[in-house]
Amino acid sequence: MKNIILLSCIILLASCSKEKTDEVLLKLDQQKLEENINYDKIVFYKFAKIAIRSNAVLDTNNVDYQKFSSQTRNIVNTMHQLDTNKKSISVIEALQLYNDYRKVKNLVKETDEDIFPGLIQGFNVLYGAPKVDLNTLDPKEKIRIQNIEHAILSMAVLTTRDLGQPFALYECSKTQPELLDDSEIKTLLEFVRGFLFFGNNLFYLSEDGLSRNIKWLDKNENIPLPYTKAFFGWRNLSDDQTHTAFHGMNYLFRGFDRMRMERKIDEERSLEDFDFFVKDMNKLGLESELVWMVDAYLNIKREKPEKAVPALEKLKTSPLFSDSEREAIQKTIDYVKGRESDAALNGVYDKAFMAKLASKYMISVLAKIDWEKVLRENNVPHTKEIFAGINKFKALSNSVSQYTQPSTIENGKKEITKKGSELLDKAKSLW
Repeated sequence: MKNIILLSCIILLASCSKEKTDEVLLKLDQQKLEENINYDKIVFYKFAKIAIRSNAVLDTNNVDYQKFSSQTRNIVNTMHQLDTNKKSISVIEALQLYNDYRKVKNLVKETDEDIFPGLIQGFNVLYGAPKVDLNTLDPKEKIRIQNIEHAILSMAVLTTRDLGQPFALYECSKTQPELLDDSEIKTLLEFVRGFLFFGNNLFYLSEDGLSRNIKWLDKNENIPLPYTKAFFGWRNLSDDQTHTAFHGMNYLFRGFDRMRMERKIDEERSLEDFDFFVKDMNKLGLESELVWMVDAYLNIKREKPEKAVPALEKLKTSPLFSDSEREAIQKTIDYVKGRESDAALNGVYDKAFMAKLASKYMISVLAKIDWEKVLRENNVPHTKEIFAGINKFKALSNSVSQYTQPSTIENGKKEITKKGSELLDKAKSLW
């Protein structure tokens, strides 16, 4: 019995040790990611995309097409007729779409949308183009196109009011950067993924992509970065300066990832990353809330409080922060001036506070980007169709999501009743 207990303890300790490796923690993050994108609004968004993509299939006997054909007919017709300036659809249309969605919701969760033709091909068919024979598609080209579509959509929906980060996270989860050719688009996608994963506490997934970025940037110092300039608003920087600044931003968010991890070695690595970030920004003479925040953190961490105060004073004056956040920064200044570094780091200026400020800064940057204009100016194919589709998805999502709760379904019944018996008869079959 003693031997069994001893053996069990050894196995348990070994498994605990294994859980602390980078590889195992990365797999745990991948599992968390699946959970984070598996709720109703995201699943309905996926359902709408499957409807458009499956509608492009030429062979109506295709097994995957057959699974969805009857439930997607209404949404395809609605998407085709929907005026993008229209903010909502009728109560009857919304209830019908929700009813169709409810019947295949579990199947949608289990289905990979990428088994169907690309989204642009789906929209082209909607506008009259011939349907697609899946047997004639080049598998490698299909993978390349759908990766680019997911990448563009992840950036395009990132700061939209009705979709935003959860939908961008879903699109990022569908990308496979390792299958894309090395390019600026791939690298920018990795950064967006890294930021979104960081914001959703998926630190190991974020670190993994940002590490690939840093290696690629180190090997490609002379490549033009027009999308990156537009992304960060660095139009006044040269290509060399943009490379340095983007290099620093990747170090910054990898540093934030490592700062939020539990192991001592990760904290040490985070300080090294922050050093690289500050070095890159100082080389360019660029100042921002992120530079001030990290500079102050490094000086407090290394018990050089007098060097932290100037950066904290600048941070406190930023219009980016709320009164309560400025008050927290002032408390940090008070602690630092009193040479209480531990109190400053463990209190108001802790890791969670820094992560929140960093995310707020990045969202403020992203909110200024007109992605439709950027993609159009850089001759990205089908930009118009992509954004028309996003507007339609938003209109449908907003209209249908209100009927996912019993209370709002009751309100829908009352609204139909007010409008007369004809509408009521049409709606009876939906409840």
